[in-house]
Amino acid sequence: MSNQKKDISSKQILTLLYHIDKFISKRKNFDIKDTVLLAGSPRSGTTWLMELFESLPEYTYLYEPLQPQWFPNAVNAGFQGRMYVPKEKNWDEGQKYLEKIFSGKLVSRRPPYDNINSIMHRLLYKKLIVKSVRITRILPWLLHHIKIRDAFFIVRHPCAVISSQIKTGFTGYSHIIPPFNNRNPTINEIVSEAKKIDFIHDKTLNKLKKLNKIEEVLAVTWCIDNMIPLNEKKPKWSTIFYEKLVLEGEAELKSLFNRIGEENAYKTAVTKLKEPSVVTYGNDRKLIKSTDMQLSKWKKSLSEKQIDRILNVLSIFDFNLYSEEIEPIYENYQY
Repeated sequence: MSNQKKDISSKQILTLLYHIDKFISKRKNFDIKDTVLLAGSPRSGTTWLMELFESLPEYTYLYEPLQPQWFPNAVNAGFQGRMYVPKEKNWDEGQKYLEKIFSGKLVSRRPPYDNINSIMHRLLYKKLIVKSVRITRILPWLLHHIKIRDAFFIVRHPCAVISSQIKTGFTGYSHIIPPFNNRNPTINEIVSEAKKIDFIHDKTLNKLKKLNKIEEVLAVTWCIDNMIPLNEKKPKWSTIFYEKLVLEGEAELKSLFNRIGEENAYKTAVTKLKEPSVVTYGNDRKLIKSTDMQLSKWKKSLSEKQIDRILNVLSIFDFNLYSEEIEPIYENYQY
């Protein structure tokens, strides 16, 4: 009974905060041309990147606008799972929904009131950082149809991502009915998604159908999530390698912030580089102090067979950016 009362109380608090956030946002004029988008696969470092970008003056953040429990309007607009939309396709309903998101007209049913800073940012600031792990497959389409200030796509070693997804259960997939709990995708589901992507051939699809280990299924989702942005010629976003941000943080941040004309703000962001994000758990919070341990921890949490299976999936997609080494093969990224 006490747990039930606690749940009711939590729901009441969230509902109250939602209405407060809605009230605050309606009285602001967010300009879509100021909005910055941060995208990447689940457990790729998007939350950490968001916390670094909060150093931008006058910015507050909006978290996961395609998460169905927090933004039910996304489902009504037609967003399902990890969608792919060809760049040239006209999709008025989806475009209108995202334009509302990027201009601050919709707020989360789980308001981002995590600490006093986030509360003050929501109250005072009038520019938006939008962070999403479900948006990578529509990134080319989105930036072709919607004009925002800028976008940043972060990519991380698939073994590190998959190790973290297995450990935490956060895969970016959720059940289709409330409360939309996290779940692992199935290979049939992933193959069905892959069939809708015009440049994935039948030969590749036939190989995918034979995969059944959880690390293989998650490796397929990683490939699809990342190959679409990485294969884009002349992308309208900046690609960030997680490993380089860890190893060369100050130089990387300076370059990123210079891109959007905020060269002074990077100095504040640099002080946060060694702070774990709010979604870093347990002993992993300690590892962030050591760059080598932070980047190589997947070598201990995954078996050799699991690593081989993940890299085999990459070979199916002709993905030559990663190997058993902890850093990407940077020269194989052409854009």
